[in-house]
Amino acid sequence: MAEYTSMGTSSSLPGGVWSGVVKMTEGRYRMLATLAGSDLLVARPYAVSIGELSAGEQKAIYAAVNLSGYVCYVGQTQPSSRSDHVASGRINQHLTSESKREEWAAYWVIPLQESTSAAKVFRLEREVCARLGLPVRNRRWKARERAFYASS
Repeated sequence: MAEYTSMGTSSSLPGGVWSGVVKMTEGRYRMLATLAGSDLLVARPYAVSIGELSAGEQKAIYAAVNLSGYVCYVGQTQPSSRSDHVASGRINQHLTSESKREEWAAYWVIPLQESTSAAKVFRLEREVCARLGLPVRNRRWKARERAFYASS
């Protein structure tokens, strides 16, 4: 497992993997879930281990955490075709990266109503990142996403 500096980056993994600066707790999850308002499907104030399926959501905000419970990454998923367990499916896509496989231990899911608009999903992702002090994106934005992240 990586060693972590106080600034939230790994000192022993190549590329300075983000290790998080805020610990996810049940209380912090509940605060973040309230941001969804009526778009929240159901609160799930617990971590799901990497490799386990999430509970059948169609759209979601998710937060990956390391073994110590610090949030490493926040993302969202809203696939164009209907699919269950979209958060765990998206997490598995991320795990093609060796650094994420080594660092991520679990993830928390804020499941959203299937009717939640794309704009609201992107806004919630931004808000959760801001509350946790994380960057919104760690890669170049896709052209279709840029407008959502640039809007207020």
